[in-house]
Amino acid sequence: MDQRQINRLEMYQAVQTFMDTHTNIWNSVPILVNFKNEFDELLIQINENKDSQEASRVYLGHNKTTQKRFVSEKGDILNDALEAYAAVEGNAVLEQKAAKSFTDLYKLRNQDFVTVMTETIELLDQNVAPLGDYGVTEDQVTDLKTSFDSFLVLNGEPRQYRIAQKQATTNLSDLFDQTTTLLTNKLDKVIKRFKRTDPTFYNGYLAARVIVGN
Repeated sequence: MDQRQINRLEMYQAVQTFMDTHTNIWNSVPILVNFKNEFDELLIQINENKDSQEASRVYLGHNKTTQKRFVSEKGDILNDALEAYAAVEGNAVLEQKAAKSFTDLYKLRNQDFVTVMTETIELLDQNVAPLGDYGVTEDQVTDLKTSFDSFLVLNGEPRQYRIAQKQATTNLSDLFDQTTTLLTNKLDKVIKRFKRTDPTFYNGYLAARVIVGN
């Protein structure tokens, strides 16, 4: 990646981080969930196709730690629902497996983290129907899968869940163009619905969209 692409990638990551930090605000809007998953998928493809330039390696190494934190937070929230469901059903084995907090997940070595999160996602998939009564949706599980895939790629491992069944392109420039187009023509436009209802969120999104250094 050249410096201009690195600057744009930092902006993309700032947007991703901001959206992940404020999931509770926007995840009830189905079209935003779809656009966010498209956005995450493109970032995964950029990271899969990144050049081995030193500047990009340093940046993406920092990004991995951030992504692990978000996966841990999302996993913790869904584990709480899974644990409650298991307790009500009297499933002690499932309850024990789901009893993992954010700290339990985040402090794991990366290798163990991958193993535990894979099991967690499998348990969520197996119980997603009854978990609907506990506030868990398939979109939330999909969001966790996408975030986990992002972590796997940044950790130098093949991702396990291809959310968007698209032909990956090896043209890095094309991926950056697609990502910018998605932000400009889709996410930016829908985020405007929060301009008056939640100006703090809206202005925070605009701040994340600023490209530094260009």
